[in-house]
Amino acid sequence: MPRPSSPLPAPRRQVARRRHRWAALAAGLAATLLGVPVTAPAAGTAPLADAEPLIVHLDSITPAALGDDDDPVEITGTVTNQSAEPWTDVNLYAFRSTTPILDTTSLAASAAIDPAEAVGDRVVEPGTFDTVDLLQPGQTTGFSLTVPRELLGIVEPGAYWIGVHAIGDSSVPRDAFADGRARTFIPYVASSAGSIDAAVVLPVRDQIRHTASGRVSGVRRWATSLGDGGRLDAVLDAGQASGGTPISWLVDPAVLATVARLAAGNPSRSLAADPAQETEAPEDAEEEPTEEPGAGVAEVPFPSDLGGAPLGPPAPEELSDDKQAVAAVAQAWLDRFSALVAGDTVLSLPYGDLDVSAAATHGPVFYTDAMARGAEVLTALGITHTPVLAPPDGLISPDALQAATDETVVLLGDTSFAVPPDAPNSMVRLLGHKVVVTSSGAASGGPGPTTADEPLALRQRLLSEAALRLYAGSTAPVVLVLPDDWYPQDPADLFSAFDVPWLDPVPVIDISARSAVGLSASDLSYTEEDAATELGATSFSAAQALRQQAAVMSGVLTSPDLVQQQATDEALATLSVRQRPREAAAAGSARAAAGYLDDQLADIDVVAPPSVTLSSEDGTLGATVVNGLDQPVTVRVEATTDGSLEVADSEVLNLAPGARSRLLLDVTASRLGIHQVRLVVTDQDGTPLGGSASLPIRAARVSAIIWYIMVFGAVLLFGTIAVRVVRQVRAGRRDGDPDAGEPEAAS
Repeated sequence: MPRPSSPLPAPRRQVARRRHRWAALAAGLAATLLGVPVTAPAAGTAPLADAEPLIVHLDSITPAALGDDDDPVEITGTVTNQSAEPWTDVNLYAFRSTTPILDTTSLAASAAIDPAEAVGDRVVEPGTFDTVDLLQPGQTTGFSLTVPRELLGIVEPGAYWIGVHAIGDSSVPRDAFADGRARTFIPYVASSAGSIDAAVVLPVRDQIRHTASGRVSGVRRWATSLGDGGRLDAVLDAGQASGGTPISWLVDPAVLATVARLAAGNPSRSLAADPAQETEAPEDAEEEPTEEPGAGVAEVPFPSDLGGAPLGPPAPEELSDDKQAVAAVAQAWLDRFSALVAGDTVLSLPYGDLDVSAAATHGPVFYTDAMARGAEVLTALGITHTPVLAPPDGLISPDALQAATDETVVLLGDTSFAVPPDAPNSMVRLLGHKVVVTSSGAASGGPGPTTADEPLALRQRLLSEAALRLYAGSTAPVVLVLPDDWYPQDPADLFSAFDVPWLDPVPVIDISARSAVGLSASDLSYTEEDAATELGATSFSAAQALRQQAAVMSGVLTSPDLVQQQATDEALATLSVRQRPREAAAAGSARAAAGYLDDQLADIDVVAPPSVTLSSEDGTLGATVVNGLDQPVTVRVEATTDGSLEVADSEVLNLAPGARSRLLLDVTASRLGIHQVRLVVTDQDGTPLGGSASLPIRAARVSAIIWYIMVFGAVLLFGTIAVRVVRQVRAGRRDGDPDAGEPEAAS
């Protein structure tokens, strides 16, 4: 069954508009050649498949291209009744055009013709059509047609229409109009035409999102895509279906890293030490635990054997049943991918499928980091690769092209140029870089109402594009970059294109090594409309803020860690060209991740008393630093005051997980009174981490008052004793006591 058609993804709309403009320019020529009116579908018109009661789907056309032989053409497919009433005596007729399409521009215009337009005549001779007696609502049945070569009426080289019409009876009387149809192109190439090269580029791309804690978001979507029958699984099916045909894999390394994270149980961003860099804990680390457990739970770290992406899942008992199931699917896909690409050409995109045109304007460092990170991941997987720039829409800004390194292969669609370049090898030199020119026509697939990117439709368009180049005497290889969201059902149909003797498969790397035609910068077409679709400065600011916060966290953790690398991976994913349709949400994800790290840093806190009173101008302030994380940290405590009080900063503190450390900070007051003090936990460079405490400190000269009181008390005491002695002596003399003048003996 054909997949229902869907609107074009946002990154491909610009190319679609350019193709439409090219088609419009060629409309007059196509009308002359085909003898039919050429009109584009009206805006808002429902697809023909939705309007017609019968859906016709082409399963096979044999041969895929016509030659000088007399072999008949066999067409198989299915017809489906999508109406609410039964249909009877449904006849399936082959149809074809007899006037050739002679150039690729006219072919593009023909592909844009409204599906309701007549483009050829039916073959109605007995034995050439099939009949379905009864087709109930919702029922699908197959058909098979065989048309002798002489009945086709195709005698000249070129590309032709071919397809099937369905006509039947229902509550509406039968007429000459088709009740369902499917169509495509078929080329005729003479045996003397020679041969031409073609390269097929198979993309492994997807949109990647993360939660604030660093986990992969949308796990169910990933599990479905990686599992049997899913989109990414179908991409591997296509690679396997290619058989011995040389193909080129266009890989976003972030997809592989994401799948590897899922295979490891989708851990959150880990603060754990990098297992590849063993370190010993500082001898003076405090080990006294806090009363409450540290923030967060220690997760399996993100191993560095994949440059920060794990190669395998942790022990099964550590995962829930659901996570184990997802991990198994992800690991199986990753193993299958690694086996399939061995020996093939692998083209490595900037990590995260970076929006390189936007990065050239707002953050060139992200391009450098994305290229390095992509190479790191593929190297860790043991995959030989070539760096490449290949925007999904085939368009690139001049600044982004100039930023490319010398070893980078650049793939640009022919719609990237003001005029399609005449390049014998599909190679041009532009702004100092060699560029492989890809065929936007071949990538656009077949005409409606059939889904454009079905393998059969793509095969017939690829063959037709190649045949018309041969007809024009061109040797330029046809480079087909498959749609980045390609979801093939029967991928073998596409690669059967190379069964014809005049089409030779080659890898893109072979084409890129050929000589190039020089072009000027003005030949590159990158409009203001194109630039308006790029990610903006806000996205890059949010991504940079995440990286900066991760750098602070990494500097606080005592052991070497992978926090900064993980955060960089997440930041690059938010700057993907695939995030253009959801730019605000992607920037919000980066800000949420930075906030999550900020909250974790705030778990390293300082606790101080409610207030402190100094007995003199000098004294000490006691405080406690608490490590609320599950990893050892290295921090300091800095104090800020009103300027009349000086509080010494602490020494560097090494705290074990969940530990606390007691501080005594020297305090000096330059005036009496109450002073406000704020203690802040910082890293070794003085960057605040979030934990803080504020308190008042009272400074007073209480020591002088105490001395005054002590002296006054002593004077009073000794004065009282002297008065008593004098009184006793006088009393003794009055009584005539001879010993009155002597002190009394102790009794």
